[in-house]
Amino acid sequence: MDDLTYLNITKLIMKIINNIKVMNNQYRELDIGYFNSISKRNELPKRTITQRLVAWELDERYYDGARDVGYGGFRNDGRWNKHIPVLIDEFSIPEYGTIVDLGCKKGFILKAFKDILPKSTLLGIENHRYPIDEAEHDLRPLLRCGPLYKIPLPDNSVDFLISFSAIYMQSLGDVVKTLREIERVSCGRSYVTVGAFSDGLERQAFADWTLIGTTVLSIPEWVEVLDYCDYSGAIFFTTPRVLGLI
Repeated sequence: MDDLTYLNITKLIMKIINNIKVMNNQYRELDIGYFNSISKRNELPKRTITQRLVAWELDERYYDGARDVGYGGFRNDGRWNKHIPVLIDEFSIPEYGTIVDLGCKKGFILKAFKDILPKSTLLGIENHRYPIDEAEHDLRPLLRCGPLYKIPLPDNSVDFLISFSAIYMQSLGDVVKTLREIERVSCGRSYVTVGAFSDGLERQAFADWTLIGTTVLSIPEWVEVLDYCDYSGAIFFTTPRVLGLI
């Protein structure tokens, strides 16, 4: 059996499996352990409007400037190399699969996929320019600047899509368009994380801490949004307790 025949058979099997998953369960929660080692962050003071204005420029200051206006230095420490195998196993991502990182920033997730699945087809989409320009040279051809709700790929053509800490920086309307676009191209073969809270204490903690979080909803509200968008992939609710804020 040649590689192309194997690829086509694998994709067909994956489509059948994921269609069964969709019929049995609209979406599912998935924790890949990314936040397990995070320590308490509640030493950070409440964000000011000045800090938020700077952060929303989404430029060097947000990514590589001071911690109070962003990441405080957004660098690849290799952490994704231990999480990508979990995703490959969980979603049965094929060796020659098409993989999309929506909200890819500097492309660290794609870098890990490139290392582990070197024969895969990779695409990163980011809705602002700075992190793409600062990505590693060999990753830049894989990255595109554009809206998260416009993925330049055909229906059901993606073997796996990840959107990590990205879509909730948008308005609710754009979140809806993005989730529907994710579903269009991946048909349930996706993993999305969103800013969420489970009670009033968490809601206030998130409001005080976030710089660019725009659509931050309660978990039941997110469930309603997912149902409204017919989202059938995997989801992780990033709450203040998960983030170590309380």
